[in-house]
Amino acid sequence: MNPRTAAAPAELAPAARAPCLLLNPRSFGAARSGLAERAAQLAYSHGVEVIRAADSAEIGAATDRLLARRQQLVILLAGDGTVRAVVDRLAQVAAGVPRPQLLVLGGGRTNLIPGDLGGRGSVLAKLDAALRRWREGTGLAKEERYVLEIAQPAAPVRRGFFLAAGLVDYAIRACHRDRTVGSGKLRQGAAGTAWSLLKRAPPAMLGRLDPLLDELHVEVAGHGALADAAHLLIATTLQRRHGALDPYAARGRGGVRFTAVAARGPAFWARLPLVATGRFTRTMDARHGYLSGRC
Repeated sequence: MNPRTAAAPAELAPAARAPCLLLNPRSFGAARSGLAERAAQLAYSHGVEVIRAADSAEIGAATDRLLARRQQLVILLAGDGTVRAVVDRLAQVAAGVPRPQLLVLGGGRTNLIPGDLGGRGSVLAKLDAALRRWREGTGLAKEERYVLEIAQPAAPVRRGFFLAAGLVDYAIRACHRDRTVGSGKLRQGAAGTAWSLLKRAPPAMLGRLDPLLDELHVEVAGHGALADAAHLLIATTLQRRHGALDPYAARGRGGVRFTAVAARGPAFWARLPLVATGRFTRTMDARHGYLSGRC
């Protein structure tokens, strides 16, 4: 919390009515080109409090403070991981306890969650516009998203907007590992994710990349079931398509989109472009090892 804007306990009620900027200065996008500090200075110019939280302990403590004082609006500038951590904490609050509304701005690498809610790109301009609307007393448009709840034995319940297993999980971990152990623009720059994936594509297509596949039993009402080693499982409550990637079939209804592909699914690598863009053919069904749609 910046000392210039820190509120004494007796002043928490008025502070809760004003927006608060919660940012992670270590998130990929926020750390580049001084974005985090520029966003903080913009918030200060509007008389808005800024809280910096860089790790899980700080993020949890900051969220608890905002809940305790019944903060009404939190502007969150961070990556998907930080957003997930905040939402996970908010989801644990008992029924009836007020939760703040979130304005999510992209400060990470992929920014899937901010992108789904209109907060990706032109972050400073969007922050300034939101603060001006607050000062003028005009409201912001509201959207709701469901939160996935993942429960596994011996692990705490986790909540978020995206679940990945199989090759997607492997790719996410590989990209993170390349970024943390390497240096240079190809590893640390904006093209780092694409580079990590591209260099693994040729050995994968030649059968020389053999990540451990998860044994999954996937059962979706109205769509069928798979019980096999799986190439991938993804599920999300995010709703909007961004760019060419949209790996979900246009089948069914509901707030969750999902795709699962069994290892026995024929011609997986040849059909991967179809999966990635949501162009599922009639033969890409449960009988052939593919499940995809909405539920």
